[in-house]
Amino acid sequence: MNRAELDSIELMLRDLHTRHDEIRHRAAFRGCTRELLALQEELVQYLLTRKDSLSGR
Repeated sequence: MNRAELDSIELMLRDLHTRHDEIRHRAAFRGCTRELLALQEELVQYLLTRKDSLSGR
């Protein structure tokens, strides 16, 4: 198990669950809010799967 990698995954998950109003505003302006949120969810799922893999689950 790579502790540094697990820590980085935890930090990235925390960042993905943080509301970034500036980015959301830009997405709304460009008309891609739905795509941004879908991509965010896809990244969260990927990171959770990777975390489970590294944890031996």
